Amino acid sequence: MNVLILRPGELATKGKNRPSFERRLLDNLRAQLRPHTDAPIERTWGRFYVGPTEDVERLTRHAQRVFGIVNVSPALRVDAADTEIKRAAVGLVQRAVTARGGADGVRFRVTVKRADKDFPISSMDYQRELGAEVFTAVPGLRVDLENADIDLGVEIRREGAFLYVEKFKAPGGLPVGYEGRAVSLLSGGIDSPVASWLLMRRGCRIDFVHFDSRPYTGPGSLDKVRTLAATLGRWQAGHRLFVVPFAECQLALKDLQRPGYRTVLYRRFMLRMAERIAMDNGAGALVTGDSLGQVASQTLANLRVVDAVGKELPILRPLVGQDKQDVVALARQIGTYDISIRPFEDCCTLFAPDHPVTRGKPGLAAEIEEQLDVEGLVADAVARTEMERS
Repeated sequence: MNVLILRPGELATKGKNRPSFERRLLDNLRAQLRPHTDAPIERTWGRFYVGPTEDVERLTRHAQRVFGIVNVSPALRVDAADTEIKRAAVGLVQRAVTARGGADGVRFRVTVKRADKDFPISSMDYQRELGAEVFTAVPGLRVDLENADIDLGVEIRREGAFLYVEKFKAPGGLPVGYEGRAVSLLSGGIDSPVASWLLMRRGCRIDFVHFDSRPYTGPGSLDKVRTLAATLGRWQAGHRLFVVPFAECQLALKDLQRPGYRTVLYRRFMLRMAERIAMDNGAGALVTGDSLGQVASQTLANLRVVDAVGKELPILRPLVGQDKQDVVALARQIGTYDISIRPFEDCCTLFAPDHPVTRGKPGLAAEIEEQLDVEGLVADAVARTEMERS
């Protein structure tokens, strides 16, 4: 194999925005792949190519992290001439059956896509012709158009002919940054990293905000969040993590009346601080890992209590209707689950009430906060926030 074929997903829906979509995707491909290769990255109609390169296998893994790409194929690129295509097809299938331990009983098919209409043979006719060539050259194969073990793909384009036998799934969605920037509240649990990843997939470049309760929580909690941010950052070629000192705010809330409101009040302050950081850094939305009814602070009534302090930015909750098992499965898939379950407490467990309110009221929450210098606490925490970048 000497080239990668990268297939974008939502191009057909973009209409006049297609050029900007492709430019953004090309920029992201360069950012993701440049640390690993000097091979040229070529954009054509409906395809991106990386190569020629001798490092196809490793680049395939990196290309699978690029949002906007739906699948990736290591491929052999040859001149779009009949003899060259047939020679390459036979060689490719021979290598594939060798890797399977022999051709006996192996089911195969050929799929031809002729984008270059100057090529003199139609797709259907050339499929039959190539299939016969391979069938004759590799004894033991069995044709099966429905359940093939080896599906030889051939794309005939003006740039040449591309032959492949594998398609590796990529995340799809929109290129990171196509929809702008958002700030995700990253707690260290299972849900918020998955929510962040889902918004990346819909074209948002994600910055992370973490609320740090040191010295009342140990350094392991922040280290875990840093690892999560770095893991997610590999999906968008870098990240920024804003670490907000939150312990003083929690101490101020600790002795107020109505202790059952304490966690909801934490979240109101987090939202105020995160929104200010987001607006100061050009973000257009906040992202949380809330799932409706999962914990006391995520009931419909309490989400209303929290959202009441938001001023300008929308709050995006991509997990709001998801079952926990589905979220866990995706966390495993994207590489965050094993990090999230490391046993370090987060800020919401600090001074947590024994009986948290489940149906809070915005007016009562605001009344409790009147005992505090809300603006002072928010401004101080934001001013002391530290930003880490990779």
